[in-house]
Amino acid sequence: MNETLKYTDINTIPCLTWNWLKMNRASLEVQANSEIISEKKEITATKKGEVVYLPLVFEDGKRYEHEQVITAEENAEITVIMDYTSAKNAGGFSSIKTKLVAHPYSKIHLVKVQLLGSNYVQIDDTTGECDDGSKIEVTQIELGGSKVYAQVKNELNGYESKFKSDTAYITENGQILDMNYVVNHHGAKTDTKMIVKGVVGDAALKVYRGTIDFKRGCTDATGDEQEETLLMSKTAINKSIPMILCDEENVAGTHGATLGRLGADELFYMQSRGISEEEAKVMMKKAKILSTASLIPSEELREKIENFLG
Repeated sequence: MNETLKYTDINTIPCLTWNWLKMNRASLEVQANSEIISEKKEITATKKGEVVYLPLVFEDGKRYEHEQVITAEENAEITVIMDYTSAKNAGGFSSIKTKLVAHPYSKIHLVKVQLLGSNYVQIDDTTGECDDGSKIEVTQIELGGSKVYAQVKNELNGYESKFKSDTAYITENGQILDMNYVVNHHGAKTDTKMIVKGVVGDAALKVYRGTIDFKRGCTDATGDEQEETLLMSKTAINKSIPMILCDEENVAGTHGATLGRLGADELFYMQSRGISEEEAKVMMKKAKILSTASLIPSEELREKIENFLG
């Protein structure tokens, strides 16, 4: 038996814009199985070099709620690899919550690779907290699903704590991808680097909100966010808001967003070497994804991504 789930406040931007932009938040109404399959995992790292692989397999027509709490104790380092997969045309609903806690001088590298079936709907929420000298890295690749809402929020509480994210996506065939990245700087000499790159094609919709917020007291903090978007059709829709908020004087923040299409010169260059226009588009799409996939410390998963790309 199915029930109607209504979400009216997903991926809310920290500083509201004009309502006519329709980017302040996302909403979702979805039919989902009333029977919930839930699972909670707690992972704690106590030393350096720990690697944990968490494969999540989703069946057709099912509803899932997963929760993970990943903690790195002082001076520990851990990499957690999460791989979301299902059958090619599977559908269902998935809600995932991941909490990261980095204690002093520790490091967490979280990898999330989403390869869901073409009818799946997913809400993916990641939150993090950094103490003195700690670092959280998030590598995220979004390729499957019909509607995906991904949020990453991090609190840089400690002195010289750091956050880094690398995100890649392909959104096409009517898909909806809605992303919200927020980093709040509280501690002095904290640093953020956020990179997002991807492709929007056909009649797909991609929304990206990226916010670096320099709170009072985060003196000498630095932040940089960059986005690259390649449009592959005239009906593709891209919405982006890179934003820097500041309540502290002695900080440095930069952001940039580039939006473009496959140019005539690039096509001519490739065609002069025997590469068709369709092959050129495939190459450009793959390049966006594989450059980020190279950061994943698993050859097997990198090959799985290449196979998903065709």
